[in-house]
Amino acid sequence: MKKDEFLNKLRKKLEILEEAEVNDILTEYEGYIDEKMAGGSSEEEAVESFGSVDELAEELLRAYKVKIKKNDDPIGTFANKVLNVIDKLINDLSKMSPQEILRFILEIVLLIFCIFLCHIPVSMLVSLGGNVFGILSSPLNRIFFSIWRFVLEFAYFILAIVVFDRIFDRRYLKKDVSFSKKVPLKEKKVKKSKEIKEEDVVTLPARKSSITAISELIVKICVFFLKFLAICILFGVSMYLIGMGVVLAICVYLLIQGVTYFGFYLVMLSLFWLGVIFFQLLFNFVLDRKNKGMQLAISLIISFTLLGVGCGIATFEVANTEFINSPPDDIQIEVLDEELVMDEDTIFIGNISDYQVDNSLENVLVQYKYYPLGNKMETDIYKDDSFVYLNWSLEKIYLKNELLNHIVEDLKNKTVYNYYIEPTIVITANEENIARIKKNRQKYYDHETNYTSCDFVRTYYVEMVKELQDEAKVAVVLSEYQVDKLVTVELDATLARDLEEGSYYEFTFNTYQAYIDTDIEHIFRENEVVSVQKTDKMGEEQIREDSCSMFY
Repeated sequence: MKKDEFLNKLRKKLEILEEAEVNDILTEYEGYIDEKMAGGSSEEEAVESFGSVDELAEELLRAYKVKIKKNDDPIGTFANKVLNVIDKLINDLSKMSPQEILRFILEIVLLIFCIFLCHIPVSMLVSLGGNVFGILSSPLNRIFFSIWRFVLEFAYFILAIVVFDRIFDRRYLKKDVSFSKKVPLKEKKVKKSKEIKEEDVVTLPARKSSITAISELIVKICVFFLKFLAICILFGVSMYLIGMGVVLAICVYLLIQGVTYFGFYLVMLSLFWLGVIFFQLLFNFVLDRKNKGMQLAISLIISFTLLGVGCGIATFEVANTEFINSPPDDIQIEVLDEELVMDEDTIFIGNISDYQVDNSLENVLVQYKYYPLGNKMETDIYKDDSFVYLNWSLEKIYLKNELLNHIVEDLKNKTVYNYYIEPTIVITANEENIARIKKNRQKYYDHETNYTSCDFVRTYYVEMVKELQDEAKVAVVLSEYQVDKLVTVELDATLARDLEEGSYYEFTFNTYQAYIDTDIEHIFRENEVVSVQKTDKMGEEQIREDSCSMFY
């Protein structure tokens, strides 16, 4: 920009002042420009040393106690600043030699690469947060981990912009402002006078680069967005603290009742206190309050120490606890019965766990067997053409006192039972109908659109068990009833450790195959062995299913 253009623009911006005052200012800045040019600077460089005309005019008007109306168009302001930076950069590049341009590009690439390397510790912190929040139950672990990752990635993004801005500004947008700009400080109307008192002179600060102003605007927008996000997170943290408060109340109740899981109690207490710390940090951030660093550090150290000690104690407590994958024996099973009429093409859709033969039945009896764990269960069977959907629903859910007392007594004895909520569905019918049910279900689930996983059972005789070099596997020699062929298969050591040679076992397989082959090797190779259970069934009583008994 030329001197005349600069002075004309500055005159338009200062036209709110008296004409004499404007002339004084323009004369003064014209002298500054001439002084710079006499020192060896070009006319454009001398003008650019003052920065943006708009910002310079704002500071001059403030010096004259003129209230400036804020720009209501931040997008337009931002665009103008960007254009000014681009103009400056293009102007500088046009004066560079090819070697200088190449060096400029290489330095920019190197700067971006260094900023990219700084993302490595951020990734490590994200992974660390994933491990820490992994101790929480779902979906809290995913929610807190997502928040943690977003905050770190967003903070890295803002920091990368600020670092790039500062380095780029100092390296490529240098401003040679080595003198103070002094303008008359006047309030209201000032009489014309050639003499200006020293106390009526103010020193204006050096001009900011446009890219620095842009970065400050971005930071303000980001801070506003982060505060809004923090308010939203505060609501979630409040719900978390309320939930953890309920958990702590349950822990106090169990402790009073004599349940001694001290490690679990310490873990819950430390998680609650960490939530309080997180809430306090967010609250202070929203209200622009300062955090007491020493107090915060001590709280975090105590919380993580309690968490570590609690996890260690809980590990021993869990190791001394017996886990039983069934409800207690003294809880009686309740049964809901539904009698259904079956046609030739009827297909039962549902998680059928067992089939029972009763040739005296003409229709199909569907039984829902469940444990009354404080809930009222109802059948929800409905028909759609040839399909019969075996659904169920829980009408009411509440905790009975006798069940609560039972759980407390079990915990005192370091015993944990698996209290099933979902009922088991048993189909009772004559042999013909059961064969038809299995055939129709297999045909339905074999179709590509209904493809699913299923379980089936086969019974084999264990001839021999041999160890392998791979300690995780065991070689087992099997045979089938009325089949002379011996087949050697590999089985997981955890499943084969209780196998006894010379006994029959029921092998439960889970498969994603549409067809169940009758070859033993193929079955063990293509399907997953879910469980192995010893059986006393002999001959025709043994289970040798050629179709799935349970679909998922």
